[in-house]
Amino acid sequence: MLWVMRKPKWIASERTERIGRFHLDGKAGDIYPLLCPVREYEWLPGWSCTMAYAVSGAAEKDAVFHTVEAFGKKAVWTLITFQPDLLVEYLIVSGRNAVVRLSISLAENTKSGTDVTWRMLFTTTSFLGKEMVGHAFSEERFHRMMERREAELGHFLKTGTMIGE
Repeated sequence: MLWVMRKPKWIASERTERIGRFHLDGKAGDIYPLLCPVREYEWLPGWSCTMAYAVSGAAEKDAVFHTVEAFGKKAVWTLITFQPDLLVEYLIVSGRNAVVRLSISLAENTKSGTDVTWRMLFTTTSFLGKEMVGHAFSEERFHRMMERREAELGHFLKTGTMIGE
């Protein structure tokens, strides 16, 4: 039998990483549960998702849900790392355009509160994906999003209500 060496087709993908850091006045044990697609309805304005799979009905390893992103495209999220009070990671497949690894780590500060590191690793899989990441997640827009997340989570931890209510 003659073996034919086949090779994969490659596309010109790009990888972009954005990292934001902020501090919250609260314990990691109070913040971590809020990083759940179900609990985000309590503190994140405009949040909407459709749960597809979660035995507990909330964030858990291998939970799956989807959101509607720009241009009406569906993004499918899978919770891939679930380390309570330390780290939550989602793998997000945004149609045929991009794959995103969202990692949110928490580190309680011995003086007060919790330090949050919000990391997004984008891998584009199409020209449209490159345009979306370059525009929607430019350094400036990502920085503004981090400021909003800090304000939204901080407000909720302080008041128990969504910002603007």
